[in-house]
Amino acid sequence: MSAEEDGRVSARAVLDEAARVRERARRSGRWHSVFLAVFGGAAIAWIVLLESVWPHGAARAYVTAGGVLFVAAANWWAERRQVLPAGASRRLAVAGGVWFALYLVAIGPVARWRLEESLPGWIAAATVMALPFFVAAWAGRRT
Repeated sequence: MSAEEDGRVSARAVLDEAARVRERARRSGRWHSVFLAVFGGAAIAWIVLLESVWPHGAARAYVTAGGVLFVAAANWWAERRQVLPAGASRRLAVAGGVWFALYLVAIGPVARWRLEESLPGWIAAATVMALPFFVAAWAGRRT
């Protein structure tokens, strides 16, 4: 075997290994789409509990504290993963920002005014508000 053939075989082996590593990293990062979808489901539950089930008194503070603890625990868990997909932090930040804006500025005030404490109404409103998390999960799945 000549030196040129050795170089081609060596280069092919390096490229094959790089492809295997890339695929393994891509598979290892799939958790983030599920993470975003769970965040969306938790956002729906949190808003419904906060605005419809326990909208007054100390229970509201407990639901708020529970939401903060959930977010802190979820972020701690995510930081411990070995692989964070490209753009994952940006997708989470954009989805969270849009959700927060919808809750505080757009849908939340209108829903409070029109729906008061209606459970079906708040489930529908919370689902619409959580759509950015599901869209981000879908977008992350496609990459």
